[in-house]
Amino acid sequence: MDNTVIVTTPAQLQSIITDAVNAILPKLADFRRKNEPVETDGVNIEDAAHFLTEQGVPTTRAALYNHVYKNTIPYKKVGRRIVFSKKALLTWIDSRTVRPEDERAAATLRIAESANRK
Repeated sequence: MDNTVIVTTPAQLQSIITDAVNAILPKLADFRRKNEPVETDGVNIEDAAHFLTEQGVPTTRAALYNHVYKNTIPYKKVGRRIVFSKKALLTWIDSRTVRPEDERAAATLRIAESANRK
């Protein structure tokens, strides 16, 4: 072991420490990114049924298979497996949501069309 004593000023010591920390920070950040778990958006049919039920759309696996068969729900096939995207499911739920204003506008349009026919 080397027993050499180095004499520095506080400013030099601070500069040496700052340089050493700045050299290692990018490596630590890169190490952290590599070891963080990757969040996936894809879920299987069981998890999709549970997710939709949590979102207020009670459904079963059988109902999801029926939607897949009719191609009325967004899904992907990976080999033989059916995979759903949570983002796509939320968009699908939103697209199926009927807003009261939409019903009134549609009813008004139907009445106007009916009146024009007579």
